[in-house]
Amino acid sequence: MVTPKPNFTSKTVKVHLYFPGKTICRSNPRDCEYYIFKDLLLRMYIRAMEKITEQILLEKSSPKTNRLEQIKILNLSRMGLKGEDLPVPLLSKLCSLEQLDLSGNMLQEIPKGLCLPSLKILNCSNNDMEDVVSLEALRNVEELRLEDNLYLTVNDEHKVIFLLPKLRIFNGKDISSTAHHIRHGSTEILRKRVIGVWERSFSLPDPITAQSLAAVEKRFVHAACTQIKYGPNSLSEYTKWRVEMIAKEYLKSLTCSDEEGGKITDTTPTKENEEFFSLAWSTVLMSRTGGSARPCNILAAGGKRGLVKLIHPRVNLAFGEFRASRRAISIMRFSPRNASFLFTGTYENKIFLWDIGGLDRDYNFKISKLLVLETCSTPLHLSLLPTSPDAHLLSGCDDGLYIFDIQLSKNTQKRNEEMEIVFPVYKKKDKKNTYRTIDGLSFLSDDIVASKSHMQGSIYLWSWRATRASWNGRKKEVPAVVLAELQWSSTDVPYLSLGTCPGYGYVVCGDEQGRLWMYHITDTMMEKFKSGKTISATEVLEWPSPVRAGMGALEGPSINGIAMDPDLHYLVALTDKNMAVVWKRESR
Repeated sequence: MVTPKPNFTSKTVKVHLYFPGKTICRSNPRDCEYYIFKDLLLRMYIRAMEKITEQILLEKSSPKTNRLEQIKILNLSRMGLKGEDLPVPLLSKLCSLEQLDLSGNMLQEIPKGLCLPSLKILNCSNNDMEDVVSLEALRNVEELRLEDNLYLTVNDEHKVIFLLPKLRIFNGKDISSTAHHIRHGSTEILRKRVIGVWERSFSLPDPITAQSLAAVEKRFVHAACTQIKYGPNSLSEYTKWRVEMIAKEYLKSLTCSDEEGGKITDTTPTKENEEFFSLAWSTVLMSRTGGSARPCNILAAGGKRGLVKLIHPRVNLAFGEFRASRRAISIMRFSPRNASFLFTGTYENKIFLWDIGGLDRDYNFKISKLLVLETCSTPLHLSLLPTSPDAHLLSGCDDGLYIFDIQLSKNTQKRNEEMEIVFPVYKKKDKKNTYRTIDGLSFLSDDIVASKSHMQGSIYLWSWRATRASWNGRKKEVPAVVLAELQWSSTDVPYLSLGTCPGYGYVVCGDEQGRLWMYHITDTMMEKFKSGKTISATEVLEWPSPVRAGMGALEGPSINGIAMDPDLHYLVALTDKNMAVVWKRESR
């Protein structure tokens, strides 16, 4: 075969080609043509050996596009990929990638330097994963699958949950409660124990040098990992991994000055600041070593993120959380009979009943959902019958007062209201107001209920037993059997709640000017009540006008909430100015 002679110019052509054992620089046209052809063959061979190319990424992506930057979903499953087959510079161009499937390959770890800032869902199941720490770079991942990786243990699962701060679905399961405990609860416990090891046996070297500090760090880390025992033996590897990390962070915090970037106290992944709308207290049992249990006072807090935070105030520890709703939590209340039963009212017009159970000595707990109560509007207040708190729930809502049967002996988990209590003020409805927003609700005795509607200008005292007895079981709406009507402010400010002190027969409600309207309800007063005539307040406490330095007296704010202790020693008012005011009753 005769090769056509190429038509080169008279200028010398300088070609550099690299082959084993030979480097050439020629101007011979035939030699040049031969080596260029051989070079092309070599490049084609190399390209054929590459498992991931730009073209492959485009072919296996969704939506279909000709630009890597626009790919959102990518399926690279079952391609026999190893770590070296993933070109980091090329994959890092996938800045919009949200879902990546790498299942069914031979990956031992995720390549270092891989940056996928938009990645939310990652499937690495059925691989040869050995190192989960490499996943730390993918910090925005929310859903992860790692099933069928033979070499991974429960310790690796805990590492993944800690390293990925936004992870909420792991191997198809919601891990919100477990994740919060791993990232925050257990971290705080381990941190306190690490500090205890340091304070008992260690101190900073004098003078501090790199060599002396390294020696102290080695001994400190070893002592902490040896002495600190936490959780089951199956998690000992994870515990030592976290203890080592926390010990190094703590020692660094003791030696880093503010000028060097501030002291490091904790590198636990942070979350958005919460805004709480409701609090509830209870006492649950906490197990102790040896099988015994002791009472533990806990605080539940819920707000706009739909999460319930569980706190042990005595040790200043937020030990857990769970998702109660997809929307904000408006109100919470523990059952006085079943201390671990928690009702949560939400902005998705539902009330949930949860059982948080007890706590083990490491603050682990298990959540179960017992009931879902459907409301027509947002629940604002929850009250349980004093004599039978496991029978009925009263819920004051944005659009009325509803009664729910909450007996767990019945099979139905999801329930609608049994009946609605209606009040005389509803007849005043006009284009501007229906008077159906129940923004105050509390039992004054085993039978008498105090409630009020927005813009009502008064407070009703009505009988639960008589009202319930008048219900025929068919009609949903039941008129309240009103016993008395208390005169109150004519304000149009909503959500000014009331409080009661059953032991002393007091009803108290604040107004928009910082005043407290107090009503001492006696049997004689109830007997004299006549329909259509309101009862005046026993006493009105004026706003105390506290003075702020350089700002003068603070004008009376709206009183949003009232609380009293059972013996009426103290009265607490919560205002809309981020201020709580406490009154103490003087003995006479």
